[in-house]
Amino acid sequence: MRGLTNVQIQQSTYLPATTLEATAKERGNWESVSRLIPAQVPVSDLSVIYPEAVVTSSESLGWQNLRAIQMQQPSEWTMPPLENHCLIIQLGPPVTVSARIDRNRFEQSLQPGEITIVPAGMALEWTQQETGTNEALHLYLHPHVVRTTAESIDFDCAHISIEPRFGLRDEHLNHIALSLYCELKEANVIGRVYADSLAKLLAMQLVRRYSYLKDVHVSRGGIAPRKLRKAIEFIKANLEKEQTVALAVVAEEVQMSYFHFSRAFKQSMGVSPNVYMIEQRVERAKKLLSDTDLPIADIALRAGFASQSHFTTTFRRLAWTTPKAFREMA
Repeated sequence: MRGLTNVQIQQSTYLPATTLEATAKERGNWESVSRLIPAQVPVSDLSVIYPEAVVTSSESLGWQNLRAIQMQQPSEWTMPPLENHCLIIQLGPPVTVSARIDRNRFEQSLQPGEITIVPAGMALEWTQQETGTNEALHLYLHPHVVRTTAESIDFDCAHISIEPRFGLRDEHLNHIALSLYCELKEANVIGRVYADSLAKLLAMQLVRRYSYLKDVHVSRGGIAPRKLRKAIEFIKANLEKEQTVALAVVAEEVQMSYFHFSRAFKQSMGVSPNVYMIEQRVERAKKLLSDTDLPIADIALRAGFASQSHFTTTFRRLAWTTPKAFREMA
């Protein structure tokens, strides 16, 4: 019996939208608001930062795998690194744009239907020559959805990363985006199931056409594939047994120090082992919500969450809906 203290998962915190909206009105522009957000605060999408720019949002529609937001963008704006992948589809007339995504610079005319891909963790700066607002559809996918999709089509999800793109012409992506746009405009109960199916198709297209292999050599800080597989299998096996597992125990299982394991795991997977375990706990909870009639409070405990409120907050952040709504649609 190992005398180790279990890792405590900290609940994510968001800035209240009302505070941001008030600040936006006081400052009078988008960019000033984004600078007010502390770097450690996870931001899911631009509606959190610029609520006044939202025309329509899927937030209240119960979509599980994706959020869609129709926005009126000013001629100049910035987006901090988000925790989700973002696709921006041009809805308005052509505009000439200078943009920077991370270290990549772009300058070209953006036509209706063309797409910009901003991977999670990358910032975007946008300046267009034309004055006035520009209408666009924003689609947000959590990296967990993309990784799960990669696993389903036998991609090595540990070694891929989404590629930033600007002014992309892709009929398949465009068709998915416009279908989601229609569902956003004509929301109904059946549409939620359809939207979640489209989200998975969107993730699959990103993985198959707009991902690339990351350099994960151990000398660069990544974890050896054999040890990575063993760590993942060990985590999943313990969660299936409804046993709480400390990261120090996982590190010991693959014969690595706790510090080296945590850093190498994140280098290879793109997320820390702590975040990965949270994602796996949510997947475990989804299965229990779909396959059993257990009370949600019991499912929270069986999935390894300290309380039902913590479980609900975390579940909503990763699944875009509450556990109760997820069960009703299952």
